[in-house]
Amino acid sequence: MIPEPPVTPPWFQPKSKRQLFYIIAILLFVIAGAWKYGLGYIKKLNSAALPPVIQKARNLMEDRKFEEAAATLVPVIQEIEKTRGPEDPSLLKHFDLLAVVYGEMDKHADAEPLWRRAREIRLKNLGAEHPETIGSGDKLAKCLLAQGKFADAEPIFRKSLVHREGYWGAEAPEIMSSLNNMTELYLKQKKYAEAEPFALRAIKIGRAKTGLMPPAYPDSMRLLGAVYAGLEKVEDAVPLYDGAVKQKVKLLPDAPHIPPKPGQISHAEFADLCKDYAAVLRKAGKEKEAKAIEAKAEAVLKPRD
Repeated sequence: MIPEPPVTPPWFQPKSKRQLFYIIAILLFVIAGAWKYGLGYIKKLNSAALPPVIQKARNLMEDRKFEEAAATLVPVIQEIEKTRGPEDPSLLKHFDLLAVVYGEMDKHADAEPLWRRAREIRLKNLGAEHPETIGSGDKLAKCLLAQGKFADAEPIFRKSLVHREGYWGAEAPEIMSSLNNMTELYLKQKKYAEAEPFALRAIKIGRAKTGLMPPAYPDSMRLLGAVYAGLEKVEDAVPLYDGAVKQKVKLLPDAPHIPPKPGQISHAEFADLCKDYAAVLRKAGKEKEAKAIEAKAEAVLKPRD
């Protein structure tokens, strides 16, 4: 008679029904957790990807087809408002991009309500102190500044500065953009004495930073240079403009027709900076240097083939 093969015991044998129940419960909990995490990860990936209409509008904007970009976004915004409501968070990317498009077209009055609505949605969903809400406020204030609505822009810029000082500290490079905004606000009003303390603070922070130069520092140099020029401190303004030009030229796209990426500046903006610098050089009696910087601006705008 052939003996039966030995029965292999299970890798784990529960000693009681209660132990079996606990094992099953733990396994189900682990599976549910993994499922929830997986769904959340997939959702995060999907939210990071730009909706097709946003990508299309962005491509049109980069090709400077602003009217077409706006025409792409408006009906989608209207559809979202109709089906999901006027405060749906999915509107944010559409509002932000359409407002930027209007800004590129100098239609700041059309951009303003979009920035306002985007800020309100972020305020409701994220809270007043969230970085995205503060950043949204900065964009609204810059839009107001472009329209000459200084009294409306000032409290928003001040709130942003207070927030960043509270979060990062009064001497942190992260507050330099807010200091620059306050300087710009007063420069636009030709209030040079009021602008100077903010500009000086930004420069002091930038100079104290060892290692990599803070991204906002070239703008801080330009703005303090403009303040000194307004105060007729021309000799103090010249080296600041010179430093700004030397740093800004590194931030140009490869060609004038290529739109600037985040952190870059357009060739037209750089040419304007050079013209401002040339005007300051002339006030300082440096005609030769002024002509040289104007030639530099012309070469940037119209490079030789």
